[in-house]
Amino acid sequence: MMKYLMLSLACAASSILTAQTIVQTGFSFQPDILNVNVGQEITITLNSPHTATEVDEATWNANGNTPNGGFDFAAGTHTLTLNTPGTYYYVCVPHAGMGMKGRIVVSPGTGVTEQEAAPSLGIHPNPASTEVRVPAAVAGQVLTLTDAQGRVVLRHAATGADRVDITALAAGNYNVTLSDATNRVVAREQLSIVR
Repeated sequence: MMKYLMLSLACAASSILTAQTIVQTGFSFQPDILNVNVGQEITITLNSPHTATEVDEATWNANGNTPNGGFDFAAGTHTLTLNTPGTYYYVCVPHAGMGMKGRIVVSPGTGVTEQEAAPSLGIHPNPASTEVRVPAAVAGQVLTLTDAQGRVVLRHAATGADRVDITALAAGNYNVTLSDATNRVVAREQLSIVR
């Protein structure tokens, strides 16, 4: 019985750590919801004229197709690694109005692999109530705020020495990450919002 349990656990761990796949089939993504851990590799395969373009939650809910500055893949096979916990929404730009959309839910993971500590963002003021300044941000990077439940509550495409409006966010503590064009976290910090 113990050998069977150990084998089952080993198989489960193996399946968690393997690459995950999203494929376009007709006018849908399979699976339409993919659950992965932080840093887990995702392979996305698309046929022309389909895309997998990241959008914000409101755009996704409205079957819209306005990109949010995140990942954007055309026909072909692509690899994606997401390093920030939260839900990533994506659509096929030409077919979003037809409901061709999907979600990737990224969990913090098991903590088994050690991640290198990213430098601080230098956010100020912190705590803040209406806006924050992010001197470490440079054009092309993406600033992401994640709440305590791991939900992405704000995504901001940086333009350099950014000021970010946080008035729509509830008071509380947030994880803030700054990612480069390859979704690699280059800086992180905790932010407290007070009202």
